[in-house]
Amino acid sequence: MSGVERGSDEGDIVRGYSPEVMKRLLGYLKPYTPAMILTIIALTLATGSELLSPIVMRRALDDYVLRREYSLDVSTVEELASGSGPAAEDASAYLEEGIPISDRLFVAPSVLSDMDLDAKDAAREAGWLDENDWFVYILDDEESLQVIEDNPGAFIIDGNGKYAAITIEGRRELAPEERRTLRSADIAGLGRRSVQYLVLLTAVLIFTFAQVYLASWIGQKIMADIRQGLLGHIMRQSLRYLGKTPVGSLVSRTANDVETINEFFSNVTISFLKDFAVMIGVLVVIFALDTRLALISLTTVVPTLFLIVIFRNRMRESFRRVRSRVSAVNAYLSERIGGMGTLQLFDAERRSAKEFREKCDGLLKAELLQMRIMAVFRPLIELIASAAVALVIWYSTGLHDRGLVTLGVLIAFLNLIQKFFEPVKDIAEKFNILQSAMAGSERIFDMMDTVDRVPDIQGAGGELSSPTGPKEHAVGRVRFEDVHFSYVSGEPVLRGLNFTIEPGTTVAVVGATGAGKTTIANLMTRLWDSDSGRVLLDEKDIREIPLDRLRRTIQPVQQDVFLFAGTMRENIDLGLGLDSERIIEAARISRADAFIRSLPKGYETYVTEGAGNLSAGQRQLIAFARIIAHDPSVIILDEATANVDTETESLLQEGLEHLLTDRTALIIAHRLSTIRRADLIMVLGHGKLIEEGTHAELLARKGVYHNLYKLQFGQGEIERETAI
Repeated sequence: MSGVERGSDEGDIVRGYSPEVMKRLLGYLKPYTPAMILTIIALTLATGSELLSPIVMRRALDDYVLRREYSLDVSTVEELASGSGPAAEDASAYLEEGIPISDRLFVAPSVLSDMDLDAKDAAREAGWLDENDWFVYILDDEESLQVIEDNPGAFIIDGNGKYAAITIEGRRELAPEERRTLRSADIAGLGRRSVQYLVLLTAVLIFTFAQVYLASWIGQKIMADIRQGLLGHIMRQSLRYLGKTPVGSLVSRTANDVETINEFFSNVTISFLKDFAVMIGVLVVIFALDTRLALISLTTVVPTLFLIVIFRNRMRESFRRVRSRVSAVNAYLSERIGGMGTLQLFDAERRSAKEFREKCDGLLKAELLQMRIMAVFRPLIELIASAAVALVIWYSTGLHDRGLVTLGVLIAFLNLIQKFFEPVKDIAEKFNILQSAMAGSERIFDMMDTVDRVPDIQGAGGELSSPTGPKEHAVGRVRFEDVHFSYVSGEPVLRGLNFTIEPGTTVAVVGATGAGKTTIANLMTRLWDSDSGRVLLDEKDIREIPLDRLRRTIQPVQQDVFLFAGTMRENIDLGLGLDSERIIEAARISRADAFIRSLPKGYETYVTEGAGNLSAGQRQLIAFARIIAHDPSVIILDEATANVDTETESLLQEGLEHLLTDRTALIIAHRLSTIRRADLIMVLGHGKLIEEGTHAELLARKGVYHNLYKLQFGQGEIERETAI
């Protein structure tokens, strides 16, 4: 990715936002398209049910709880309808939708909702629009007729005896039982609306659960995919990259940064879809309910958008800074905890604590800055939402007083306005997760885009072939042809090195520290590639051999054996799926079987982190068993017996006799007593081969090897061996 400041992990922040980050993130959704479609369907149904709830409530209030009608003078309306123009069209609509009773025409308030305020006031002054509100109902039972008979003069009835009307004030003067009788149809309708409302609430519950569950499932699967991809990417990187990248930084990106992406897919993505769907749905519904109130409400959207634009960049930078500081703290912790013994031995606890405090202070400042930004942003959104509600209440009060807005519409409108700003608040709440995910994604994609690996003919990023296939034994001839290599440019380690290791022979490499002994092992296994020259295995350049095949053919036993947390069996097998007989046989040959069987659970004994429950010698025996079980054609022993006691070394020597049989072996040693039986001894100095021969030949030559042997064992030992 471009625009990355390299150096320390804290500076590893992408300054320029690119849509590529979002595009790459959403690309991880492709394998889960069916689940995403189901999530969107559940989201749509949940949102639709949520938006229908205020509509059902409004209809329950206006149609049943607060139902009322306007009373118009029939003759005046008929006269207006006989004319021409908009007034005639409106009067015709009144006649079509109204209920005529006696000399009056009763219409619902919604029929007159578009009438101009001045026109409505003029109609009341002229007398053709009654000042009173009326209640009209159908005469469909004996009980209603009985109420009319008991209250003569309170009702007006149409000529067909189908409808009756009473003023709202007159209805209030009736007995409770009589009011209940008149409103029986309204009570039944209210019950139906209540059932509809309950069904909608249940639908919201069910579909919201489905949406949340599916979104969380998708987030977890994507998080697993990214982590596996990151681990695979890290494992294919070269030692050059791994050596300069702090372990804590790698762990932070694989764990913490990926977790923010999980939050993005589980909470942010679906929540944002729902939030925008709710906001658009609310706008559609409020315009359908009342255009004037809708336009008044929209005046508060402009400052909301302006506020989001202002705070967006500030929040993004603050979250990037937090992620980088978290990574720096993790890296420091990982390094210091791993080297705690050294810190304690050299009394460096105070200095390390001070350095850690400085890094924690940097993280604290970044976190506080983030909190300050959000502490200003959230209350401002709350303020705008409250202002919108207050504005709607203020404006709708005048409309309601003039009969232009029903109470049901007003209540539904306030409910919808709150639903409109709930997504805005949710976006404000989720914005920190979004920015954190963006910052984490930038860091993850930056690491994925950083390719520093040993080239493999199987192709960069290709899947490793299975190591459990049929064994392909190589002959085992290793040859270095004019090999030059340096870890740091301008500081050569190997200078035109040439040698050949014949199949089935044991060759030892000795020399002073820094002569390049371990570098030879690293080049043979392609942990590094030579700067120039060639390393050949059976006359084939190892760069033309797939890495997985090469590393099954050439395997090292290192001085510091690394054992994984797991059972003894798992540490010998290393995921190859070997059968128990082969594992036990390998342990028996390496002389590890006896001590393993003495453990409480034998081969199922758990090795703790760092193999703290095993001695150095026991770890080395496990390493020998691992090599025997994996059966490579070429082995490298890098000071494999340097850290063991005399008794364990004798066991290792017995295991070595079998291990070296019919195999090409390269032994790297400082302790010259361990290589006397080598078929060939090579002496390195300043990256060049300065002597080679057998142990006896090199002693007789009285060169560098003679001097090294003399320094370790003294002149007397040399004279004794020469005499023999």
